[in-house]
Amino acid sequence: MAPSAPATVDELGLQGCLYLWALLTGQEHRLPVAQTRRMTLVVMAYLLERGVIEVPWPEARWDVKPDARTTPIEGLQWRLIWTVYEPARLIDALDDYFDSLERDDFATAQRLRLWMELGSGEAERFFEQQLVKHRFCADWAQDVAFAYRESTAVLTLAQWRYCAWAAVRRGASMALQHGPQADGLRDTIYQELRRRAATVASGAWTGCSFPPYNPQPESALGRGFVHRLTRLGALYWTGWPSVEVLLGHQLDRSQRVGGP
Repeated sequence: MAPSAPATVDELGLQGCLYLWALLTGQEHRLPVAQTRRMTLVVMAYLLERGVIEVPWPEARWDVKPDARTTPIEGLQWRLIWTVYEPARLIDALDDYFDSLERDDFATAQRLRLWMELGSGEAERFFEQQLVKHRFCADWAQDVAFAYRESTAVLTLAQWRYCAWAAVRRGASMALQHGPQADGLRDTIYQELRRRAATVASGAWTGCSFPPYNPQPESALGRGFVHRLTRLGALYWTGWPSVEVLLGHQLDRSQRVGGP
């Protein structure tokens, strides 16, 4: 049975509106929709389940679909089927929704959950870049999601980037000593990632933080969170995801910053 599409942006909700904003903005400005291809598929699946878009899955592409769009970076086809708003006015409707959001406990909790979700994606993207740089398998990058989820303490995104960098360097050292096909290489990198995260969280080491030179998130999803849902700025990378930080850096109706 086809899903029943939401009647308004309010019914689509904060997460759905952010996901749709990212999909449309990535299309318009040639940006990755999300931090990783896997996360982009999550975004698209969410909108598919809510009857907002159509996708050719399980096929890779439609043979003939004149109004199909293709994400410019990931190369994934989709088609907007939500007819509640004129396509040309949809971004404006989403922006109006973001402007109307209250700073209540529920909205703050949603923002915090999204920050944690995006943090996992940012860590995975950086981990993947480091793995590829040292000629390891890019698929190992998904391991950071397990370490991120299982961590007993909250780290900043910049600290997770440091842990990813250090873990891959440990793997590179092992590969140099025992060869790139050494048994247990992937697990060694994963365990080092967890060890570094625990040590950094304990406060035993200082300065273990790798914020990006340009604090502007690369993905449309990250930019939507920073520019439409919060005013975190560089704190997106260097702040501990928490209600306290968000309460001091949430957008109210008069504070929306530019983007994407």
